[in-house]
Amino acid sequence: MAGADRATEWARHWTYAELPDLDLLRARYVRHTFPRHSHEGYVLGAVTGGVEDVGLPGGTVHAIPGTVVMINPEVPHTARPGQPGGWTYDTLYPSAQVVDDIAAEVTSLRGTVWFGESRTTDPYAARLITQVHRAAEEGNALAADSLLRVLVVRLLDRHGGVLPRTTPRAGSARDAERARLALEGRM
Repeated sequence: MAGADRATEWARHWTYAELPDLDLLRARYVRHTFPRHSHEGYVLGAVTGGVEDVGLPGGTVHAIPGTVVMINPEVPHTARPGQPGGWTYDTLYPSAQVVDDIAAEVTSLRGTVWFGESRTTDPYAARLITQVHRAAEEGNALAADSLLRVLVVRLLDRHGGVLPRTTPRAGSARDAERARLALEGRM
């Protein structure tokens, strides 16, 4: 029986040449787990069946159908089945530049944008993620791009913001010398 469960798992991770800097993943996982990892760009995932548990720095997010999971770049996370039957989902991985460009073109947000929440119950946004997949699979670049823009703007309007600019602190020569001596001492 365990082999039968494993056989029901499948995944398709791909890129669509007409939408550069966007990866797509459609998958069903029953027992598969993802160890702690991060992505250079954003993760926008819609659970379409079952339950996914996403481990984030602030705790575990339980994603069910109609849920959209939003993970900012470089945020470590895990994923595992949230129930014995696993989960299915459609996920988009837009680069930070894609999301920043959409924000600059269509919203009042300027700079490096981010999502202040990791999960939202938004069946419409979840359908948009699935529709981006469908349009890309059908080779309809205009629809895929338009749907991606609508999705990103919707999520940014409801859950987004701009990372504050930080001023780098200048270290003193004394700090640099202490660091050099500490490193040399450990070698």
